[in-house]
Order: sequence, then structure tokens, then C-alpha cells
Amino acid sequence: MDDLKHLFTEHIDEIPEGQLVAFLNELLETGDKFKAGATSLEVIRNIKSYLPAKFHSTLQKLELEDLISYADEAGDFRFDIKWQAKTLDKFNQEREISIFIDTKNYSKVGNMFKDLGQYKAYLREINNFDQLYIIQQGGRGVTREDVVRRLQSAVKKEINDVFEIIWKNENLRTILFKNSKREKALKDFTNSIDNKSYKLFDSILITK
Repeated sequence: MDDLKHLFTEHIDEIPEGQLVAFLNELLETGDKFKAGATSLEVIRNIKSYLPAKFHSTLQKLELEDLISYADEAGDFRFDIKWQAKTLDKFNQEREISIFIDTKNYSKVGNMFKDLGQYKAYLREINNFDQLYIIQQGGRGVTREDVVRRLQSAVKKEINDVFEIIWKNENLRTILFKNSKREKALKDFTNSIDNKSYKLFDSILITK
């Protein structure tokens, strides 16, 4: 109840009414859905524990469980939490960005990332890897290393497809590959996945 009270008193004005009603209705459907919703509430309540300090003072426009993108080619994939924040671009100009949070509540890591459609939809939308966080509920017997290994395995199975999405995203391509030619970039990307040094792995977290 404390989590709900905190959400309602501090963030309710930011959430579109339809999203809030849909979120609460789903929360109350089953015990499993309530537990999953509780993970989102925990993250919202303690958001500063999960996002870099550079975003803390500019977070606004909280949204719950809506489409990641409205573009037809992105598919009907949904985020759990989205905030707007401000950051400085390469020209030192302030701009607004979206920060996506995908919450997990699994007791078995093998159930994660069976389909990378949602993950790839996120990659199409972000311009930097600090705009996406995958947060697993703590105390469920799943460790951060478990989640990293599972995502690593899933990406390796679709390495060419994931690489293509990043390669077509000029901002992500520059971050990962700088001025590398395509062949070298794919080789470096494959090696980074094998060594678990892919930048997105840094944004996999476990709730406290």
C-alpha cells in the first residue's frame, strides 16, 4: 500500500488517465500480475536508485505500459515504464529523451527473452544505451548474472538481426563502432557479445 500511496501522491498527475486505469485493472486480475505490477511500483518509488544521477532532476511525464513505438514496422510491443528526461547532445544543446524501463518478475531465467521482438523494438527507439534499463525483481532466485547470460544467449542466436538494427541507428552505431567498416563492426559486435561487454548489459539491474 505504501508503494501505491507514493505512486498516487507523487506521480499521478504525470500518468495519462487511460494508462493508469488499464494498469490498475491488470494489476488486480491475478496474483502473478499483481507481483509483476509491484516490480514496476518498486522501481517508480525508488527511481533514483536505478537511473544515473544526471537524469534525476529532469525526470517527468511518467507513462505506464504503452506502445514502444507507433511506427508500423516496430510491431505491437509495449514498455512497462517510460520517463522523459533531458540531456545534452554532442553540440552541448539540451534535448528531451525517452527512458524506457522493462521490468521483470521471473523465477526462472529460461523464461526471459524467448522472443527478442520487444528488445529489438527498444533498440530502434533509443539513441544511447543509457535510455534502456532491464530490471528484474530481487528475491526471486534470479541474479543479475543470470539475466546477462540469458540476454547474451538470446542475442547470439539473432546476432545478425540485432546488429542490423544497431547499424541502421546512426547514434548507436557511432557509440559502438565509431568509424569502423561494416565487416569489422560485425566482428567486434560478435566478440563483445561473447565477452559480455555489450553496453546494454550495463543497464541490467536487480531491485534492492
